[in-house]
Amino acid sequence: MKTTWPKGDFKPPTKYVLSLALVGLAILACAAPATPDDPLAQPPGGPPVSLVVSNSDLAVGENRISFGLVDRDYMPVRPAEVALRAVYYEPGAATGQVRHRTDARFLPWPPEGRRGVFVADVVFDQAGTATGDSLGIWELHATFEYEDEEPLTIGAVVSVAVAHSVPFIGDAAPPSDTPTADTTEDLRTISSSPQPDPALYRLSVAEAVRSGKPAVISFATPAFCVSATCGPQVSDLSVLAAQYGRQANFVHVEVYRDPHLIDPANPARDLVPAVKEWGLVSEPWTFVVGKDGRVAGRFEQYVPPAVLEAALLDLIEE
Repeated sequence: MKTTWPKGDFKPPTKYVLSLALVGLAILACAAPATPDDPLAQPPGGPPVSLVVSNSDLAVGENRISFGLVDRDYMPVRPAEVALRAVYYEPGAATGQVRHRTDARFLPWPPEGRRGVFVADVVFDQAGTATGDSLGIWELHATFEYEDEEPLTIGAVVSVAVAHSVPFIGDAAPPSDTPTADTTEDLRTISSSPQPDPALYRLSVAEAVRSGKPAVISFATPAFCVSATCGPQVSDLSVLAAQYGRQANFVHVEVYRDPHLIDPANPARDLVPAVKEWGLVSEPWTFVVGKDGRVAGRFEQYVPPAVLEAALLDLIEE
């Protein structure tokens, strides 16, 4: 589903490979509780389906949750409807409290087919990380029909911080001094796109967010993205840039230094400074920034161009 770097008190390493894909996330997913009142109950052999939450930055407030459903063979499960609940467990409590209910929708990933994730907007009303001052635990429970049987409920533990580590709505966009077409003779030295679009490297992030125009900024690595969605995401950015380039700025930030020198078989890769400056621990990430230089939209993983366009038009028409 996505690649991820280590969580916790994150200090991006100088050399680290984005290497954890869907199967790894499924393996790491927490065991599924049967109900909010019985968090440890499982059928013999474990649940037939696992809930794999792919967010790397959840905090108090509204969050755009994305998750996958996979069976015991790590094959995707695609029910037509999924009901989602956010359940909070007080420290030491055996039963949980349902704090939020919503429905999730399936978001297909390119290329067309069965690839994709479920997404939903979920509100967490307090922190819960099972550590420090936030000893409570949050779980997400998904209920759906499976193999013509009774509705199945599965879940996964998630960590909800007091505040986001990645710039959130209303935060000032970090003015990162990213490379541009003017700083290199070959765009392949600053982009792993097979054919880098000059329109996406015309400005640095700092120049884009300080220009007085809206901006769309995407952190992605087309050649090395395990989910294979970075290339399509950057291509979508080019399409929007061609249409709205006079009204807004568009910037692609390659997450690795010197992508043209990377040996695909070598796990040692240097992250660009902007990754740390934006607090990112996964990719792709795409941000929509307002004329005032503040984040107006943030999307972890692939986001369809229609969603980006709608967010951008809100800013252009202000």
